Amino acid sequence: MGAQERRAGMTGRSGQRSEMRIQGQAQRTERAQGRADTRQARQDTRTERSGERSGVRSDRQEGRTERQGTRQEQRTERQGTRQEQRTDRQGQRQTAVNEAYDNRYHDHDDWDDDWDDYWGAAAVGAAVAVTAYAIGTTITASAFAALPCTSTTIVAGGVTYYQCGTTWYQPAYSGGGVTYVVVNPPAGY
Repeated sequence: MGAQERRAGMTGRSGQRSEMRIQGQAQRTERAQGRADTRQARQDTRTERSGERSGVRSDRQEGRTERQGTRQEQRTERQGTRQEQRTDRQGQRQTAVNEAYDNRYHDHDDWDDDWDDYWGAAAVGAAVAVTAYAIGTTITASAFAALPCTSTTIVAGGVTYYQCGTTWYQPAYSGGGVTYVVVNPPAGY
């Protein structure tokens, strides 16, 4: 084999090696580009998921805020309703007390007129019996109005009492009407 053939063989092998190197470099470049594309796709997916999580967190927070506002509004409405009902009941109690007082006052005038008529009979010897009730006994407004004495209104410690002789009464409410309960005298009386 001659030098020329050897050179031609070497040139052919050298060309093959160069071609193989070029192909290897192209494959490495292609793999590197594939890895870069994969990394970019992963990063895009992470960014998208992060945005979705932020959106979900924001929605949850909005829901919590809305529910808290609703609860507060409902609490305020219930409190207002309770206050209105308390005010109404207080007014009804005061009206009932006033009516009972007016009724007792007018009944007292009638009773006083009757008493004056009766007093003449008592003066000639008739005895007047006073009915004594046990502590805790409840009497109706009409029975209270018919008591054989003039009751005195006394307010002690913010509570209204009525004294008739030695017996003390406190107004109470039963069945939508005023009744009177026999009680011990308030402190200091």
